Amino acid sequence: MIKSLLFAVILMGVLLTSANSQGEYIFQLVKAKTINSTLASQFPIKKSFQGNTATFSQPQVIINVLDQSIKLQMTASANEGQQQLITTLVFVGEMTYDSFSESYIFEVLQLDSFKVEQDSFTDSQGIIKAIKQSLINNFDDLVLFNMADLSSLAPTRPADEIEISKQQLRFIWK
Repeated sequence: MIKSLLFAVILMGVLLTSANSQGEYIFQLVKAKTINSTLASQFPIKKSFQGNTATFSQPQVIINVLDQSIKLQMTASANEGQQQLITTLVFVGEMTYDSFSESYIFEVLQLDSFKVEQDSFTDSQGIIKAIKQSLINNFDDLVLFNMADLSSLAPTRPADEIEISKQQLRFIWK
């Protein structure tokens, strides 16, 4: 019995070693829908600066195959009485692996585009300036997804390679 068990353990070790030497790899597909679900759980976020308050909501990841980029789009709104400002913001940033939380996060946000969708303020320039310059600089790192939530087979370390394809990311460990 012990000989059989020992043989099985040795055989498993030999098979794993030969699989790794033949260039085998592990990959995990993460769809934009999964990322958007994780982002939605972190919003809405209210931020205040010098008397101006904005609510950031409706986050969506934008996966662009053509320029191989990942961006984050969200809505920012401000209300004062009957007056309302609604804007659409698109951010570029860095997707990095956080080993403590075993998550990929989006950090170092920079405003890529800003579009006013609705503006009923008599003078919204102060609020727009606060949103553009101050409020967006204070975002905590946003979790895109947690590796443990996806698969128990994926390693808990940064991927060796990330491929961007239509509405999904492919994480590859070699």
